[in-house]
Amino acid sequence: MVAAGTLAAGAVAAPAAAAPLAPLGPKVIKTDAPPTGYVVTFRYQAPEGVNQVHIYGDWFFANPSSVADNHPPSEWQPGDTAATPWRIMPMRRGADGVWAVTVPLPGGTFRYAFTHDCVNVEATGCTLHDDPANRWQIQPQYPGAPGAVRSTIYVPGSATFPTYDNSYQAPPKANKAGKLESRRYTSPLSTNPAGVHDIVVYTPWGYDPNRVTPYPTLYISHGGGDHSTAWTMQGVAHHILENAIADKAAQPMVLVSTDFNGLPGGNQGYANELRNNVIPFVEQNYNVSKRSQDRAFGGFSAGASRAFTIMYDNTNLFGYHAAWSSGAPAPSQVQIDSLKTAPGGVLFGTGRQDGSTATSMQTRAEALRTAGVDIDEYYVDGMHTWHVWRPMLNNYVRTLAFRTTTTSLEFQTAPVGQSQNVKLTATARVGTVTNGTAFPSGKVEFYAGDNLLGSAKVQNGLATISKTFHRGLLDDGPLVARYLGDKTLNPSASAGSDVF
Repeated sequence: MVAAGTLAAGAVAAPAAAAPLAPLGPKVIKTDAPPTGYVVTFRYQAPEGVNQVHIYGDWFFANPSSVADNHPPSEWQPGDTAATPWRIMPMRRGADGVWAVTVPLPGGTFRYAFTHDCVNVEATGCTLHDDPANRWQIQPQYPGAPGAVRSTIYVPGSATFPTYDNSYQAPPKANKAGKLESRRYTSPLSTNPAGVHDIVVYTPWGYDPNRVTPYPTLYISHGGGDHSTAWTMQGVAHHILENAIADKAAQPMVLVSTDFNGLPGGNQGYANELRNNVIPFVEQNYNVSKRSQDRAFGGFSAGASRAFTIMYDNTNLFGYHAAWSSGAPAPSQVQIDSLKTAPGGVLFGTGRQDGSTATSMQTRAEALRTAGVDIDEYYVDGMHTWHVWRPMLNNYVRTLAFRTTTTSLEFQTAPVGQSQNVKLTATARVGTVTNGTAFPSGKVEFYAGDNLLGSAKVQNGLATISKTFHRGLLDDGPLVARYLGDKTLNPSASAGSDVF
């Protein structure tokens, strides 16, 4: 417990403000000093009658080998991972009546709130107040919506004192940002709000409602205790997406953050809501594809539980599936066979220190792979926090979602005179599971067994070689075309074919 008026470890009291009109809210300051090279000063005007203000933020850390022993940001060490639970840190009231505190922070996105006269070190039972000077642009769309911490701050990484490379979370410049909006649609299934429901939609920078090729759509689900604003407010999903597009690691896509609260029928009820109400509304109001191959889904925690129901029992609703940080249920053989038909792929991921959840996901992924499901995995140090789910989403859009390709091979052979030489003409056809804006680029390599026969650039989806080889070389193994991928598309290979 922290006594009122004292400073907890990790907090540096800000000096009394010299200027009465100094702005409220957070200020990120580059110090080039340990431990992280940056600090953030928070200034907050509490109501009259409040005797002590604390700041409550998700910036406690632990060594991955001992996550229960968490420490404040002033003790941050290289290799640390974000820890739970959060703890409050006291602020000091200045001569201008404003409460202030300065906190050293590593690179990344952090949530915070304020408490008034709170005596519990973990803020249990205390009301959390967001920062009026830094309130998230989209507030809860209906009374009683869950989620209490609605102020965030982004801190750059320091070159002098490197912490984490979380630059993919950085807000884009205003002239390179897309549009974030709250939308309400008709929902006969919804009980709260009755008859209608809410989503948050992000259209990327440069979105063209008249583009000839409709955009792919990424649908994402929050976890327990949150709602549709969570993925963009706390998860900065739109920043993650925009940075991936700017890096040419992802193609432009429309992002839809859903809300599973107030929907009867459990996980299948949520899947029904997507199929019957959410997806039709999005496809009617935005220039997005109506093909399931051009849709991706991802969810964490309770949202991952819904993701499993979608990938197991509603596989054809999406081309790409991702589940993060949830115990993975065992599928039936029928569900395994259905999952094999997912054209884009499946991704599991979680924080390595997320207890039994991490063990469950890794065990289930291996079992599915053994059963013949093509599955990707991604794990990072971390617990059950947004510091895990942000990199999970970043990995998804940069390595799997809408990036899957297919490669097929056609070839002809002709003898060269009376020799043992053979002229081979081989053409690889490279396609995408998702409708993109252009044909794949890069090149294809052609192999006979382990022997590299040559390579060719992909042009208009085709790559061709025409060369003469000794018959024995071509008979050394199956002929395979391997597309090497490009910045926005993943590699793929044709099935092996015997030349003779």
